[in-house]
Amino acid sequence: MNRNLALRRALDAIAHLDDPQPPWRELLQSMQQVIGGDSATFILLERGSELLSFQQVNVSPAAEREYVQHFCAHDILIPPTLGAAPGSWFDTHELFSPAFLSKNLYYADFMCRHGARQMLACVVDEGPQRRGGLTVQRSTAAHARRLLDSTRIRRVTQALRHGLARRDERARLWLGGAESALAAFGEAVLLLTPAGTVLRASAGAQEFFGTSRLLRLRGQRLWHPDAQTQQALAAGLRLAAQSRQRVCLPIAGGSAGLQELEMARAAPQLSLGEEVLVLARIRLGRSQAVPSTDGLCSAFGITPAEARVLAALVAGQSPKQHAGAQGVSVHTVRSQLGSLMAKMGCTRQVDLVRKALLAP
Repeated sequence: MNRNLALRRALDAIAHLDDPQPPWRELLQSMQQVIGGDSATFILLERGSELLSFQQVNVSPAAEREYVQHFCAHDILIPPTLGAAPGSWFDTHELFSPAFLSKNLYYADFMCRHGARQMLACVVDEGPQRRGGLTVQRSTAAHARRLLDSTRIRRVTQALRHGLARRDERARLWLGGAESALAAFGEAVLLLTPAGTVLRASAGAQEFFGTSRLLRLRGQRLWHPDAQTQQALAAGLRLAAQSRQRVCLPIAGGSAGLQELEMARAAPQLSLGEEVLVLARIRLGRSQAVPSTDGLCSAFGITPAEARVLAALVAGQSPKQHAGAQGVSVHTVRSQLGSLMAKMGCTRQVDLVRKALLAP
C-alpha cells in the first residue's frame, strides 16, 4: 500500500480513539503499513510484565499463543523501554548487538522462529500501574532510525499521543461524573484490573482506605487480611471481568462500616486497547447511614446544631426540609452549612455526606 494512503488511514483511526468503540485494529494495520513491517502488535502490561492485553495483526496464532503463555515474561524490549516517555521509538537493531541477539533465547528461539528479526516499538502509555507499547515486526533487520525520525513518523506519533490524551480525558470525565453521583449516596468508586490493581480510586475510596482496618490497598492492589475473603475477592474480580454480570461481595466492615463491594465489567471507553477492566462500588453499611449527633460532634469538632444539619444531609434531607423540621429559617441552616464546610474542609454537600459516613 502507498505509505501516504497508509498515513491518512492511521490519522483517521487516531482521530476516532476517543470513540466508545475505537478502531484499534485499523490503527495497528495502518501503523504497520506506515512503518513498512510484516505484522504489528499492541501490548499492555501491568506492574512490569504481567500481560493485560495483546492485540495483533498478521501474527500467527502459534506466535500469539506462545507469547501470551510464556515469552511475554522474557520480552527483550520491556527492560530498556521502562520509564521512557510516551511517543518514544525503539529499534532492536539499535538496542542490542548481533552477538547478544544470537545468544538470546527470546530473539533466537521466538522472534526469528516466527519471522520477526527486527522490532520497532513506540511507547504508548507509561504509568505507575500499567504500560503499553505499539510494535511493528519486520522479517528482515535494517537500520531504521532515519525512518523513525522522519516527518511522517513524527506526525503520526504526535497525533497518536494527542488522540490517547483525548481518550484519557474523556475517561476521566466519565469517571468523575460517576464518582460525584455515587458520592451523594455515600458510595466510593474504584477502577481495577482483573488482578485487583487499582488504576483509579475516587476521593471517597481514598478516604475509606485511610480509615478501613480490613479492605485496603497493599502495593496498589485491593487486599483483605482474611485469606478466605481475599480468595473470594480474587474470584469475584475474575468473574466480573469475564462475564457481563454484576458480582456482589459482602465484607465485614469493622469501624469503616463497609457492607458490600459490587463489581462489574467496566465500560469499553475506560480501557486502553482491548483490555478488560472492572468498575467497583464500595457500599457503606447501613448502620453508618445516619450517624449520631454526639458522634459527629466528637469526630469533627462541630456544634450540636451543626451536627443535626449534617445528620439531616446524610438522611437525604435538603436544607429547606431540615429548616422546616427544626423550626428555623433556611438562612440559618445555610449559615450552619457554610460553617460545616469550613470546619470539615469541604466545598460541596456530597463531600460532607461522604465524610460523615466514613466517620469512625
